Amino acid sequence: MVAALEWWSGTECTLYTDPKSYPLYGNENAIVVLNHAFEIDFLCGWTFCERFGVLGSSKVLAKKELAYVPVIGWMWYFLEIVFCKRKWEEDRTTVAQSLQNLRDYPENYWFLLYCEGTRFTPKKHQISMQVAEGKGLPQLKYHLLPRTKGFYVTVQNLRGTAAAVYDSTLNFRNNEVPTLLGILNGKKYHADLYVRRIPLESVPDDEAECAAWLHKLYQEKVSENKKRELCGRHG
Repeated sequence: MVAALEWWSGTECTLYTDPKSYPLYGNENAIVVLNHAFEIDFLCGWTFCERFGVLGSSKVLAKKELAYVPVIGWMWYFLEIVFCKRKWEEDRTTVAQSLQNLRDYPENYWFLLYCEGTRFTPKKHQISMQVAEGKGLPQLKYHLLPRTKGFYVTVQNLRGTAAAVYDSTLNFRNNEVPTLLGILNGKKYHADLYVRRIPLESVPDDEAECAAWLHKLYQEKVSENKKRELCGRHG
């Protein structure tokens, strides 16, 4: 599927990041926090993994229904992908157990996490910002409120084995709205991925403080142009 993105459709994905962080990518375990605004987000995330040699050892927190999708779901199951029902009372223990299995994983891995929990749409954004207002949180323009419980459990179970959080934001140029069907039809898109490496020790241990930290992370996500100014470019 990564080949379909880069070879078949010719889609270009340009990475912007701190040059000092660049040599560490692929050489350490990490939690990758991705935004979820496009149909092919997951393909660009896998491209990021493939570029640094960790595609085969990448893991995601995915909804249980995806385990039953032919080919992809079965492949994810055997690759030890962490599945959840999105019912936290049931998920907390099973997710923690799955994450504990990664502590002695024999290769460097990246754990990909969509903290928003669902893909961005105007309707979902409106509802999410009503929740933000009710909780006294700042409004987010391009993101939904992050779901903090899954992030906290991930951090606590991978602390000591994962070295960093990669704060990652994906955008497409020229207001493109990429689709999987477009990729399969050979349509070329232009993606920009902005990655900021944050040492895991800077994430608080306390659950409430960790939640506040994640909310602040989403509040700090900046526009494409600002990130282009702040980061070095790696094609």
